Amino acid sequence: MKCVLCDQRKGRRFCPAKNTTICAQCCGEKRVLEIDCPESCEFLKIGRARDADVEAARHYRTSDPFEQEKRARVLAGFEGPFAHLQAVIAVERESSRELSDADVAEALDCLLKTLRTEERGVIYEATSNNPRAEGLRRQLSMLVKSYRYPERSGQQRILLKDAIECLEVIRAVVASHLEAGPSSLSFVDFLVRNLPRDAKLRPSQPSIIIPG
Repeated sequence: MKCVLCDQRKGRRFCPAKNTTICAQCCGEKRVLEIDCPESCEFLKIGRARDADVEAARHYRTSDPFEQEKRARVLAGFEGPFAHLQAVIAVERESSRELSDADVAEALDCLLKTLRTEERGVIYEATSNNPRAEGLRRQLSMLVKSYRYPERSGQQRILLKDAIECLEVIRAVVASHLEAGPSSLSFVDFLVRNLPRDAKLRPSQPSIIIPG
């Protein structure tokens, strides 16, 4: 029986979302992005683990010892806020399918410019003329503010310098994806693939996978 998605290759994997068999290639390439995969799917779990390993090896590790130390420090001390920032990007990507890694980079650059300027004692908000980048910048800015000035008891609080470092690490990972070219799974697609289904209903939950 041929795969119902490509109608070319033989269907060998049972897809609970399609309730029939699909080929391994379609499963790998279209998982979550084009197929509404349930969290219970064993191939989804396997694929996420593989994606996380590739992401860590190709984009989270660097030969620069100072940069690597900063990334390790951010992931160890601010895993919640870091994951939450990425979850916001993933949710924004799902609501705006045209959102690209370049748009994410532009949004992060604007927000980092704003925070670095504040660090020098000057209040200035850098914005973008790109609607996709600007929409994401606003979402990320509100999230950073909520962590710097938490209203809920028990919520982790981060300082300005911590927020800057979290954003710098994400920006570096985005740059790595952009440098890898079209042969690499894009940063935004990686995030969407690894955002649990229920997190879309509760986007305030920092539940995205952090590569080890």
